[in-house]
Amino acid sequence: MELPGISEKIASFLKQYNYLTNTNANLHFLVKCIFLKYLSDNQRIDFGQNEKNIRKNFTLDYFIELWQGNPSEENFWEKLTETPLPLGDAIWDWLNDFVTAAPTFEGENPVMIGALYEECIHLSHKKNQGIFYTPDNLAEFMAVNLLKKNKIGKDIDEFRVLDPACGSGSLLSASYDQIFDIFGDGKSLSEKNTLHQLILEKCLFGIDKDPMACLVTRLVLVLKGKNYVKPLGIQCGDILIEDLVPAGSVDAIIGNPPYVGHKEIDCSYMKSLKVRYPEVYQDKGDLSYCFINRGWELLKPGGRLLHITSRYFLEAYYAKPLRHFLKNNFAVEEIIDFNGLRIIPGVGVDPAIIKVQKQEKVSDDHCVTVKRFYIKNHKVSDYSRLINSLNGPDDNELAPWEAFEVKQKSLKDDLWRLYSPMTRKIIEKIEEKAPFTLDNVVQSFQGIITGNDKAFIFNNTNDTINDFDENQLKPWIKNKDIGVFTVAQPQKKILYTNGIEDIETYPRVIDHLEKYKPKLLNRRECQNGKLPWHFIQWGRDPQHFNGRKIVFPYKANKNRFAIDDQKCYFSADVYGLILKPRLYHGVTEEFLVILLNSQLYNYYFKSFAKKLGDKLYEYYPNTLLKLGIPDITEENTKLFKEFYDKIEKLMDKGNTAELSMVFAEIDDWLYQYFNLSEAEIMAVENE
Repeated sequence: MELPGISEKIASFLKQYNYLTNTNANLHFLVKCIFLKYLSDNQRIDFGQNEKNIRKNFTLDYFIELWQGNPSEENFWEKLTETPLPLGDAIWDWLNDFVTAAPTFEGENPVMIGALYEECIHLSHKKNQGIFYTPDNLAEFMAVNLLKKNKIGKDIDEFRVLDPACGSGSLLSASYDQIFDIFGDGKSLSEKNTLHQLILEKCLFGIDKDPMACLVTRLVLVLKGKNYVKPLGIQCGDILIEDLVPAGSVDAIIGNPPYVGHKEIDCSYMKSLKVRYPEVYQDKGDLSYCFINRGWELLKPGGRLLHITSRYFLEAYYAKPLRHFLKNNFAVEEIIDFNGLRIIPGVGVDPAIIKVQKQEKVSDDHCVTVKRFYIKNHKVSDYSRLINSLNGPDDNELAPWEAFEVKQKSLKDDLWRLYSPMTRKIIEKIEEKAPFTLDNVVQSFQGIITGNDKAFIFNNTNDTINDFDENQLKPWIKNKDIGVFTVAQPQKKILYTNGIEDIETYPRVIDHLEKYKPKLLNRRECQNGKLPWHFIQWGRDPQHFNGRKIVFPYKANKNRFAIDDQKCYFSADVYGLILKPRLYHGVTEEFLVILLNSQLYNYYFKSFAKKLGDKLYEYYPNTLLKLGIPDITEENTKLFKEFYDKIEKLMDKGNTAELSMVFAEIDDWLYQYFNLSEAEIMAVENE
């Protein structure tokens, strides 16, 4: 929603006037201004005729009194006691200009009040609660998907829609529009007024912890009709821990629950949620998981829930209980995977939409409809068009997503692999000839967390390293130093102190670390006595670093695996793999890095990996180690050693042309080994 000039006027108020003492008061004042302008521009009240009284009695209840033509018997918002404060000349001049000047709000959907409220928040302070405004066209799509595509039934009196974290009301506004469109078509003005009252008093329910957000939602809904009707279903509270809505009373839930990870949740609140929702919320789960469990409790049998949420629930290790719960308590009807396309501005989380129906038993043949976006390079200006494409692409454009179905029965708790038919064929061929998983043949370990890099990490050119014994300094690499088959020459060293039992015998180390001692002592592990002050925080097992190993970055846009023979130590953004004892297989480090760096295994891993934004993937061992590994013959082991030796020599020479030929030869060998068809090979190479 674009209303040029309004945001600038709001910004000028926040910048120029210190009339109000705090941010909440500023927001409350601005919300009242926006509401007043909407009433005036849409001829609900006569601003000019009532200027004098408005200036003396600048309250929401007074504005509503003017609208109704008589005093209200109850406050519009019970959570807020308004004291009429006469407005000073400077504030009044600003307000007068704001209400009477262009652009006008005439004919605008009142949901614009929520959009402007969100802008006010971003202009006045940074939000950090994981709560973000749902764009209007996305809210409309969700409401159509949930309400118009599914039969509501004839009795609107008994139909209940809930937004459990309603924010400023965009989803409830869109739901109102769809319900009114379904039941208001062909009705008289009087019947439409009755319908408006019914929707606001009996049909729509919204809960939010933020009193201001609830106020804005009420204002948005109350302006949907020309006659004043108080929305009765909007309440301030915490749906997760309070009994604000009767269990089993809701027909449809539409939501954009907060994106809040375990690090941002208060410990005592987190403990109470783990007790309250043990089936879905464990360890490092996301708050949004609890909203799905709570939704199941509140829905009637056969009721539907539609959330836009983080797509991480599809693959995240700590979402395993949630996936089990979803599969066993709902028919999963549709998943829209934006696949790294962050279509909600300002949200650093990759979204997906999930629609489910509460059912006790799901047919073995039940299929989930999946739509997955494949846009790789996009601009923020494209978001609106991409969202609109979900209603059906334009005649002249191909859909920017692929659509397919998967059987719900095939979804595993460990990971929801949403494969298109082509991808499924390819993965089945790989796993048919892969009797092991990577977990069977390697042990993984994470890099080091020092707790204070300035104290322990040095550039090779830093003269300070000359003060330490050579055996205390280890070569140090980070994510960026690892390429495909290559580890850059380390340019840094780590002072590895975890082998020092008696620090007093190393005065030079003490002299250096003393400068950082207050910060080192402040580390949690030092405070609770688990760690000597001079130790690295998480030093891991030094034997893992001192031996031969495969290393790879934790986050990357493609598979980057390399053998490290330099005994490098590394940071926590790098992981290592060490071969387990060879009991019954011929797997070697050379074979594994060639396999993992191949086009086929790049495609294979990305088919189920956790995506981070537009290009990155998370190479977390819990996911990576699920890759199937073939049992190759001794002859093939020798062949891959020859491949590896060629790659090393050609890389040393910088011979990229011949190197490409070797890579192509490896890819062809793997395609033949796994019996891929020409069409399947093309799919892999066009990934």
